[in-house]
Amino acid sequence: MTTKQQNKIAKRKKLDEQRKGTERPTGQWIRTDLRLAIYLRDEFRCVYCGSDLHGAAPTDLTLDHIHLWSKGGENDPTNLITACRSCNCSRGAKSLSQYADEHTRKAVRRQTRREIRKYRELARSILNGEAPEETLQKQPRPWRSRRRTK
Repeated sequence: MTTKQQNKIAKRKKLDEQRKGTERPTGQWIRTDLRLAIYLRDEFRCVYCGSDLHGAAPTDLTLDHIHLWSKGGENDPTNLITACRSCNCSRGAKSLSQYADEHTRKAVRRQTRREIRKYRELARSILNGEAPEETLQKQPRPWRSRRRTK
């Protein structure tokens, strides 16, 4: 076994130890305002297929880790994107490069580079019932269709 493989195994064991007892029920592993901020940043659209998720059932609107949680990915906004349930389940444990084509990977990079602070402030305002009416009625900009590799 190479040193690189040994280091990888050691890192994995350390992460597993740190994560013991930190499992939370679905939807409770991230703050509500941050979850909403990410949905707002991504315009309530699945970054993989481009589906409009405005008005979708809460179970059909998910966050997906770009760098997989199971492989050491963080719950940081730069590592989370909006995905429909279908795409999130289809991706499973595949890496982003295994699941998505280059066009979609560029869209993911573009979305995660957007500053989250203004969306988090808006999310807090919405959750507190303080958001301006025009903000809530604002129509999203047109979205380019996304393609996935099979």
